[in-house]
Amino acid sequence: MKTSVSVEAIFYCSLERAFKTPILGDATQYLVGYGPVPAVVGFKEDETWGRVGGTRIPLSQNTLFAQGGPIGLDRIYSREENRYWEWGVAEFYQPSMGFSEFRGQLWVEQKAENEIHVRWVYTLHSGIAILYPFHWFFTQVFWKGQMKVGIQRMKAFAESDQAFLYT
Repeated sequence: MKTSVSVEAIFYCSLERAFKTPILGDATQYLVGYGPVPAVVGFKEDETWGRVGGTRIPLSQNTLFAQGGPIGLDRIYSREENRYWEWGVAEFYQPSMGFSEFRGQLWVEQKAENEIHVRWVYTLHSGIAILYPFHWFFTQVFWKGQMKVGIQRMKAFAESDQAFLYT
């Protein structure tokens, strides 16, 4: 069982910058938490991040709902230059509330010069039928809430001249 949510925005920057920002930019600036979803405060073991098959370990903030520290192994599944990313976490290092995988996808499409349509989709996988109603609610309310905040922060990053963390 899985539940998907999506958010969209128009970024006013180059296609290349809109494409690179979500994965190669400083994600601690846009994954700032929402409700019980903890903020991402850093990364480790990220030497291969940005390439297909590349990995990193996101570190979460310590909160009432999360112990903080390594979340899981984040992996890039697909990179189509200036068009599409797919990545996800399927190996968790903290309790995952019964979720078996979090998978993100992001599409960028140039509408006009320096006007880029960005569509971000996350699919949360649930392997425990009895937890599915909770998983659906969590995804629709809290995960989507984090994504709404996140895409606006990605937009601000993309429209700035901040350096990328990864190449």
